[in-house]
Amino acid sequence: MHLHRKIVILIAILLLAFLAKGQQQDGSVLERRVTLRIQDQPLESILAQISWQAGVYFSYDASVVDSEKKCSVEAENKSLFTVLNQLFEPAKYSLIERENQVIISLKPDKPQTDEAIADSIPVKYFFLSGKLLEDRKGKPVPYASVSVFNQPIGTISNSDGEFLLKLHPDNINDTVVISSMGYAQIRLPASKLLDEDLFILQPISIRIKEVTVTAISAQKLLENIRHNLERNYTAHPRLMTAFYRETVKQDGAYINVSEAVLEILKSPYVNTFRSDLVRLIKGRKSPDVQPFRWLNFKLQGGPFTIVQLDVVKTMESFISKAFENSYKYEVSRVVLYHEEPVYVLTFTPASDDVFPGYIGEMYVHRESFAIVHASFRFNKSSLNEAVSFMIRKKPPKVKARPTYVQYSVNYQQYQGKWHLSSAQASVKFKIRSKRDRLNSEFHSVSDLLITNIQPTELKRFSGDERFSRDDVFVEKLGQFDEKYWENYNIIKPDEDLRNAFKEK
Repeated sequence: MHLHRKIVILIAILLLAFLAKGQQQDGSVLERRVTLRIQDQPLESILAQISWQAGVYFSYDASVVDSEKKCSVEAENKSLFTVLNQLFEPAKYSLIERENQVIISLKPDKPQTDEAIADSIPVKYFFLSGKLLEDRKGKPVPYASVSVFNQPIGTISNSDGEFLLKLHPDNINDTVVISSMGYAQIRLPASKLLDEDLFILQPISIRIKEVTVTAISAQKLLENIRHNLERNYTAHPRLMTAFYRETVKQDGAYINVSEAVLEILKSPYVNTFRSDLVRLIKGRKSPDVQPFRWLNFKLQGGPFTIVQLDVVKTMESFISKAFENSYKYEVSRVVLYHEEPVYVLTFTPASDDVFPGYIGEMYVHRESFAIVHASFRFNKSSLNEAVSFMIRKKPPKVKARPTYVQYSVNYQQYQGKWHLSSAQASVKFKIRSKRDRLNSEFHSVSDLLITNIQPTELKRFSGDERFSRDDVFVEKLGQFDEKYWENYNIIKPDEDLRNAFKEK
């Protein structure tokens, strides 16, 4: 039996209880919507009407703002940002927030120094939210990428197609890119997201008929992947900000929700022997989700383990030259992925002796040969063998077996290099206990979303602050509190998860 490097989510079954509560987010007051139809009225009067509708106050120097100037404005459910930029030239005036107040002032002739910025009023981020729907059927588009063009800033939509993107005011005029496989890409100024709630994605054909997929063999494609690793992926360390969420359902009902903002010290891709390090910035567990009477799950390894899903960095068995003969490969087709042509390289274990044996596919960029997506699952024989190493703890006389183990990982390009952008692990277990009359299915899902990437000179995190493979994530977290995430980008909870967060 071949024993490959294992990408597994270790499960510990313990007696434990949790609860959950909802959350509130406060973004910029400039996101608030107003409706106005005003012709030739003094600016002072228009601001008074906006103030009444939006519940904000305006301050300005009468020597630089002509409050008697007559203006016209028409806006149907538009953001304050849009309306005020109609009334005040963006190149000339600044809009500065201070709690529930908007200060209108002339922009300085010279850019502020870093010291002046540090001493100024704290910046309020824009919280841009919306819902993605398919054009033809009006169905939600889940897990679509919503990111700032050519910036390492972004999020993804949840299972209901909803997203929340938090942007610094300096990025509000940047371009936001909304993309999902099988749909035409949307590009629009970030400020447009302040005025719109629904975004319609147009389905497109993802298969490229004119490309002959037999033009390259699976073996040659694998060689090109490995040969171009240094060119496609960064050779320098990076400090990544990430959002991580663990959820556990028992028979379809949430029993555990845990979330955190993390920092990942990403070692160079060319050094596969140097592990990536993970540390907690802030995290919480939801204390109101009522567990089943007998059992609860804990995911062991948590963020440390899911970071190992970067299969390019770890050179997982289905990529590694050393294990190439353990798999059968096929270039099945060429499709459009985020409007770029990619080869779809499928793989299956060559025999049942391969353990863990993965069935899956990789999307390989046709021009650069970078892996941009991989999804894979345990085959049947590996599921049968997985009990011995996936179950770390369980009560006596309880039988547990995995029935489904699925992983996926995505990459995005930034400054000419491909980086890890998101990963997910989905594991289902069947639990039985005659003594407790228990026959349940537990489903754990772990999501990782990279929300920012920066160069770094850091070499390591201290031992007491970094996660290890033996850590149980929920044991490191505090309880829920309001307005928890501040300006960090997260995956917006879907409706079921929001219901799980509601106070009982």
